[in-house]
Amino acid sequence: MLEDLDRLVVDWSDLPKARAQTKEILTALAEDKAALTHLLERAREEEDLFDKCEHHRLLDKLVIYDALDRGFRIRVHVSTEDHRDRPHDHRFTFTSLIVRGQYKHVRHELVGRLAEEDIPQNVQDDFDAVATDLRVVPRFVTNEQAGNCYTLHHSEIHTTYTTPDTVSLFLRGPAEKERSIITERETGRVWWRFGEDKEKAERKGSKRISKDYFDELTGRLRAMEVL
Repeated sequence: MLEDLDRLVVDWSDLPKARAQTKEILTALAEDKAALTHLLERAREEEDLFDKCEHHRLLDKLVIYDALDRGFRIRVHVSTEDHRDRPHDHRFTFTSLIVRGQYKHVRHELVGRLAEEDIPQNVQDDFDAVATDLRVVPRFVTNEQAGNCYTLHHSEIHTTYTTPDTVSLFLRGPAEKERSIITERETGRVWWRFGEDKEKAERKGSKRISKDYFDELTGRLRAMEVL
């Protein structure tokens, strides 16, 4: 398994091939608990990986393999008990495999005017959000169960409503744009999400996790028999 990862190169410009390729590698990794455990243990000790692990309101992200020079980075996602209706896109195309739990997955269309010059770069959190004329219209809904796998292009707007302790393996490609957009359905307010190079320092600090918290998460993964 680990040798397969070390040889893997993903070309996202050929999306059907990338979808098949990434589904295959994530499925194999989910089935190889020893390899997944090894990657998590390594991520805890290697600072370049550990520094990318984050706690967010809706989920925890553990970065376990980083090879963006070969077209991919792999994370373990563990959902929290907090759920918000915040349709958003991503800076990158990705494939996600649900390992445990389930969620409703809604894909949307943005309707209305977005004047990007009216939304400053430092608007990076919900408490900074700017009112706009945007409306977010649901267009397609699926119920994702354990074992389901999908690929989402970076241009798509979506929302996931997870059950607590839903676990996914998430394989992303390189960033294809500078920022992504997050919307608040009820109000039309908008804010940006940047990569770490342009993220506000206070936001970076608020997401950092401790080794103890990392250990707590991996303990939960063992209890859930993901590992």
